[in-house]
Amino acid sequence: MDKIVDLFLKLVQIDSPSGKEKNMILFIIDWAKKQNLSYQVDKLGNVLVKNQGKGKPILFCVHLDTVQPGEGIKSVIKNGRIKSAGDTILGADNKVALASLLIAVEEYLENNSNQKSFELLFTVKEETGGGIENFPFKWLKSKKGLVFDCAKPLGNIILSSPYIISFKTEFIGQSTHASTPEKGKNALLPAIKSLNKLIIGKTDKNTKINIGLINGGSGINVVPNKIVLSGELRSYNKVQFENKLKKIEDVFYNESKKYQTKLIFKTYGFCPGYKHNKSSEFIKNISGVFKDLNIKTQFDYSFGVSDANILNNHGIEIINLGDGVIDSHTIREQIEVKTLIQLKEIIKKIFDYS
Repeated sequence: MDKIVDLFLKLVQIDSPSGKEKNMILFIIDWAKKQNLSYQVDKLGNVLVKNQGKGKPILFCVHLDTVQPGEGIKSVIKNGRIKSAGDTILGADNKVALASLLIAVEEYLENNSNQKSFELLFTVKEETGGGIENFPFKWLKSKKGLVFDCAKPLGNIILSSPYIISFKTEFIGQSTHASTPEKGKNALLPAIKSLNKLIIGKTDKNTKINIGLINGGSGINVVPNKIVLSGELRSYNKVQFENKLKKIEDVFYNESKKYQTKLIFKTYGFCPGYKHNKSSEFIKNISGVFKDLNIKTQFDYSFGVSDANILNNHGIEIINLGDGVIDSHTIREQIEVKTLIQLKEIIKKIFDYS
């Protein structure tokens, strides 16, 4: 069996759901030592591995965590595809990229005496947030780099990713028995009116609003004194993002005022968006790598976010590439063996262009 396949099968058996990446962190540290590479670990567990060679360094970033159900993973290879053998995810996101990167670096170091400088950033809590956001970015010297964290075919280059923020709204009224509703303040009414005034889903080509959680009430014969709506806003356009967020807040406040309820509106989990120009020199180089490997370049946009959002916001030109993962974040998650090998070759080839 191919070395990269063996490593991938080993990696998916190391449990690392978000917040529980300890064993993966130890694995990366041990790997760095074996490759005679220097490393630093921040207070959260993000690991930065460096090779001091010639030229300006290039950054490769992968995340160590997975979504749930991601513990006790068992895999199986069938018809050239690696799948989960049970009722868990496979962990292909992001361990396909992780395995490909580690083997590509090993082969590069083994076969090149005149090596180039590079930095490898292994992050935690990418799936939940709270990992790379707090990384000491002064450690990084790279001004360009790659993330492989988009469930699209190899050859895909993501040009844009949205601004995103989560919000939580609490309508607080006054409970009373259902037989005397006039004595209370029904928190459900302004919540319903607000939802009727907002466009939920795709509001335009750039923006999406979602209300994912609705909670409240204490009994079927009690007028609810609190209703909580939790959701998120995503937009490629920063101005539209800011305008939509203000509109959401204004609608909630206006309806709450009409029904004489108290409103608490909070936002959290802000993630900056980014936009790349496909004519940039770095993207041209990546397209050249794909051409050399007979892989068709495709430009795309993603409404999802990744570590690339944070890194781009810190002045590093980070390009997110398709990783070839199929049915990411589900128990049907899988990867073709040939794709795993191809991704390794892409990374090795990138060293020639960096």
